[in-house]
Amino acid sequence: MFADTMRWVEQWPPPPTPPIRQVYGVVFHGSSGAVVIQDDAGRYNLPGGTPEPGDADLVATLRRECYEESQLVLADWRPVGYQLVSNDDSVYVQVRYAALLAHADPVAVDPCTGRAYGRVLVSPTDAAALLGWGERGVAQVAAATAAAVKAWGITPAPAGWPRQDLV
Repeated sequence: MFADTMRWVEQWPPPPTPPIRQVYGVVFHGSSGAVVIQDDAGRYNLPGGTPEPGDADLVATLRRECYEESQLVLADWRPVGYQLVSNDDSVYVQVRYAALLAHADPVAVDPCTGRAYGRVLVSPTDAAALLGWGERGVAQVAAATAAAVKAWGITPAPAGWPRQDLV
């Protein structure tokens, strides 16, 4: 048995194999430059999830999952890279997008888990720390931030920006 290994790859598109098992977004709140993080009772994650057969493409997965889990409606998105994951059972890819929030609907129950998740706005720097993914997480959020600055003229919220609930 060996531990999971993960490697961040800042390029697009991901290879045709191994399979893509997850699609996540670093979702930017345009006016504040903050990032939306999903709060599952103190466990933090990016909004996103697993591709389903009815999804037309990876963007369809991103949009569906952001809405199902966190009721986020996206205005735009840019691919930023992928994470290659290897574990005892398999090798797979997790893709990452930078996304621009159009608006957030009221919090609702995720139809897949039966739980409602909190949504917090934090600076990109603080998001990387909250996720707890180490250097890989810092690199992913940095890549998404660079894409958001270039695509939408976002001014990123500075480290230590006051955390806010997204209501």
